[in-house]
Amino acid sequence: MNLKLLLFVLLSAGVMVSKANSGDKFATKTPVVLGQNYPNPAKNKTVINVEFTSSEAVLRIYNVLGKLVEEIIISSDQKRITLDVSDYQDGIYLYSIETDSQKVTRRMTVNR
Repeated sequence: MNLKLLLFVLLSAGVMVSKANSGDKFATKTPVVLGQNYPNPAKNKTVINVEFTSSEAVLRIYNVLGKLVEEIIISSDQKRITLDVSDYQDGIYLYSIETDSQKVTRRMTVNR
């Protein structure tokens, strides 16, 4: 499968995984798990399940124009994030979790 097609398939599914730091490309990484938010579309609150092994991670929410809307520092013992989206405009947002070694991004919709 060519790279452009693979990227299109991943983006269409709302999932993108990339390395935050290139480092050794052959090193085994513990995966970062970023669940799909629910409910989706979100109205006032939405829940995002996360799992990672580093001591902390950053959850960032971006609007469709790429503007940072919210940033939350989370510790590894937090497995569920409840996000208040009542002040968000209706539309599509990207949310990503970034650790010291990985970044995973998903898509959510806010529709009130």
